[in-house]
Amino acid sequence: MKADALMESIKGWVEQLAAELQEGQTQGFLAFLEKAGRFHRYSARNVLLIHQQRPEATLVAGMKRWNELGRRVRKGERGIAILAPSLKRVEVVDEETQEVREERKLVGFHTTYVFDIAQTEGEPLKPQTEEIPQGPALYARLKVVCPVGVQEGLLPGGALGKTNGKRIVLAADQGYTSKAETLLHEWAHTLLHFGGMNLPREVEELEAEAVAYAVGRELGLPMSTSRDYILHWRGTVEALEASLERLQEVARQILSAIKSRLEAAA
Repeated sequence: MKADALMESIKGWVEQLAAELQEGQTQGFLAFLEKAGRFHRYSARNVLLIHQQRPEATLVAGMKRWNELGRRVRKGERGIAILAPSLKRVEVVDEETQEVREERKLVGFHTTYVFDIAQTEGEPLKPQTEEIPQGPALYARLKVVCPVGVQEGLLPGGALGKTNGKRIVLAADQGYTSKAETLLHEWAHTLLHFGGMNLPREVEELEAEAVAYAVGRELGLPMSTSRDYILHWRGTVEALEASLERLQEVARQILSAIKSRLEAAA
């Protein structure tokens, strides 16, 4: 499939997600977010393509990478088409020193293919990281990894959490699972909404909960209140495609920080 066709496919899928959210339907959006957490090293566009072509995928890689891992793609399996950057070497002149250096410039995208583990056979994969803890242990781990201070206290109006970008306060009268989920929501706010961007509150809340859901589901949290929260704040979803890339980047940052700490502790 050509890259232009993949781009059109992405555009149509994003328009459908936006329309569903406006109509109060969250199934498609939440399904995408689950995949965003699972495939957080991929761009949002490629997560959409993977989800669109093989919704049941759990672990994907290119044929060469599967070979390196001791597995082979079974004969006749159809690859999952995704987008890869096309780079061109260009010469750039430094305005101050007049020195000429070579840089790689993005000139477009081309199609490449990945395969789900279910499409391969061979050696079982070794566990890549320590098993993710749950309950109080997960909450404690998140507090340690979070880049801003986390404390508990009493919050007015039934609020479960709040942040000013430099500190997160969680309502003390909630269980460990709820604290972990709320912490992820406020952590997402600190990364998304304190860098000069001025977005409507409904957009900020939807974005923060979307990131929390993607990360939380990958960590094994139920995120059972996310659907209602997203419905409550669905508001106006502006430029959803651009938002998805921002959300994916923040989910990647949070999951990478958590998993790096898990690997260091293993």
